Parts: sequence; structure tokens; C-alpha cells
Amino acid sequence: MSASKVVVVGGGPAGAATSLLLAQQGIEVALLEREAGFDRVFRGEGLMPSGVDALFEMGLGGLMDELPTRKVESWELYIDRGRTMSVPEPVAELGDRAMRVIPQAAFLDALVARAGEHGSFEFRGGTAAHDLAIEDGRVVGVHTRSDQGEDQLDADLVIGCDGRGSLMRARSDLELERIRERYDVLWFKMPAPEDMRDKCSIYLMVSKDGMGICYTSWDGRLQYGLVVPKSVKTEEVALEVDGDWPTLLAAPAPEWLGAHFHSVGDEIEGPVRLNVLVGRCTSWSQPGLLLLGDAAHPMSPIRAQGINLALRDAIVTANHLVPVLKNGSNAVALDAALRAIQAEREPEIKRSQTLQHRDTQGLNTPIAPFLMALGKHLGGWLGRYRWAQNAWLDQQKDLRFGSTEVHLNIDR
Repeated sequence: MSASKVVVVGGGPAGAATSLLLAQQGIEVALLEREAGFDRVFRGEGLMPSGVDALFEMGLGGLMDELPTRKVESWELYIDRGRTMSVPEPVAELGDRAMRVIPQAAFLDALVARAGEHGSFEFRGGTAAHDLAIEDGRVVGVHTRSDQGEDQLDADLVIGCDGRGSLMRARSDLELERIRERYDVLWFKMPAPEDMRDKCSIYLMVSKDGMGICYTSWDGRLQYGLVVPKSVKTEEVALEVDGDWPTLLAAPAPEWLGAHFHSVGDEIEGPVRLNVLVGRCTSWSQPGLLLLGDAAHPMSPIRAQGINLALRDAIVTANHLVPVLKNGSNAVALDAALRAIQAEREPEIKRSQTLQHRDTQGLNTPIAPFLMALGKHLGGWLGRYRWAQNAWLDQQKDLRFGSTEVHLNIDR
């Protein structure tokens, strides 16, 4: 049996950033990650200005120069395989805070490495927390499994950052209120078309035959997401196409992109299925336990909110926890701090999920052909004008920049 003041379960953005901020303050923290390496699962890559801002607040703006990031130059909107609007990203105006795609595995490695510079931090890769340790109604640690066997890691506080399928949430008294979404996303990776390899634009495509999103990732390869009904299993999709992924991926895409899929058919990797789960816990905490990130409020993949909100969660969490943990971990004060974290973060989470749900209505309801034709015609006409492009960007403002002020109020 071993002990730590804080145990963080899950090494994603919320867990890694929270661990770093606590370790910088000399607080004993152990970060548990069930995977041996961060590159073993597909992770979101979109960093909005709100997420970049959070990194600057944490003193980590320089990370963007250390990683092979790629700034997003534009949004390309297609309806029925025709381009209706091209919306430039204000890259020059935003400068260092411009939207970009990042290699999340390398990003998490960098956060853990920085946390490791502090003697109060311990990283346990390949270690799964499979249950909570509870005494007299209070969470006092976690039960773990690893190649070294089973253990109980005691703590004054457990922070569950173990994603949308959070086991810490399942093992607690905290309930998730789900926002119904009827779709999942199948992710594929392949070589990018030659004229897309050195730039990054995000393509949003919808037709009567499907919906897709693609962009050139940080590694110069094309990342493609195909929206599928939640009721349809991946193996059913594979059986239906009988290995003909290019034809399926081309369904919502413009002709030139569909031709590219066929030309690189043997090099298409995937699919990796993203189980879309959206909702919010009515309470993010119980005595001795706090949920953060997707564990507390699983997000839709629409408009790349997960990593950005997770980093902002970490900042607010550190603001509230550091003074309490440095003052002796009084249980009453600690539990009050957990409730204060939720109270501060919940308005932005609700706002983001509301806006995401607005943008996913077309994914839940088939679009009538005449409405698609109308949208293609009007979009193509309006999309020529800069004011219409700016209006589209402005509609995304809160998803891009956040809807609340988030600042780190403790010394780094």
C-alpha cells in the first residue's frame, strides 16, 4: 500500500495539465494512465484559441514551438459535393493564439515531462485504476492494476480524468445526464492530396449520401472522419462496403477528393470508431473525489472542444485546490473547493454543449433533398461575400474563444 496527497486518474489533457499545475506548487500528486504510451489511442488534435490561451496562462505557450503543430488556414464547407463557402481563419490577426492541430500524444508527453521536473510528481504509465477506495462515505484512494500486480493508492483527493467512459464516474455516486446524440464517427488516415500536404484547412462535407470532415494533420497526412448512425456497428459498415472504403469515404466528398481516396485506397488506415457520448454530471464531486474533462462533461467532437475545455478545467481546478491543499487538506474546505470548481466551470460547459448540439442537428435528422439543394444554392451565393464568411466565424465565437474568462491565479 502506498500514499499520495492527490491521485489523478487518466493522463489526457485534463489529467496531465492538472497534475503539472499541482506539482509546480509542491503538492504530492500521482498521475495514473492505463496505457503504457499516449500514442496507443486516437486523440483529438484541434486546439482552439481558447486552448492556446490556456497554455499561455500556464506558461506553456512555448510548447507550440517545440511540437510539429500546423495552423488552420480556412474552413471549407461543401453541400452535395459542391463548395458553398470558404472561410479564412484570421491567422495573422491571432498570431501565436491561432487555431492549430497538434500531435496530442507528443503534447501529453511534454506535459508529463515538465511535471516530472518536480520531485512531488509521480507518473505511473500502464497502471489502471479499477475501483475507488471508500471509507465512511469518503473516497480515500484507488485500487490499481498493473504488470506489477494490484495495489491500493491512498490519497486525500482523487481526481477522475479518465474520459467519456469514465470508470471513476461509474464507481462513484455521480450520475451523468446524457444529451442524446445518434451518431458516431469513424476516423481514417491516409496520404494527403499533393496540394493539401503543406497547409491545413478543415473540410466540412454533407450530402444525401453521408457526412464527413477532413483536414491535413500535423504529420502531413489526411485525417478523415465519417459520420455514421450510432445504431450501425463498425463491422456492419465494413461488411457493407466489402473493403471498398474509398467509395464509402467519397460519398459526401467533392469529386476531386473522392478520386484521391480511390488513388490511395491501399494506404487507407482505419477505421477507429469514436463513440460519441455527450452529457454533464449533475454533480462533479463527492467527498474526496472530483471529475474533470470528459469524465464530468463528455463533449461532442464538433468544433474541437474536448482538449480546450479540459485545459481550462485544469486552470480553475488549480486555482481552487492549491490554497486548500497547501493549508493541510481540511476535508470540509477541500469538498467546498470541489463544489466551487463545478460552479465556476459549469456555465461555459453548458454554453459549449448547447452550441455543439445546435451544430449537430443535421447529424441527427436526415436533410430533405429540397433543403439540401436550397442550402447549396444559397450557401454558394452568400459564401462569395466576406461579411457572410465573417458572420459564420462570429457564430462560432464562444466555441473558438470560450464564453468565460479563465486565468491562472496562482504563481507558476
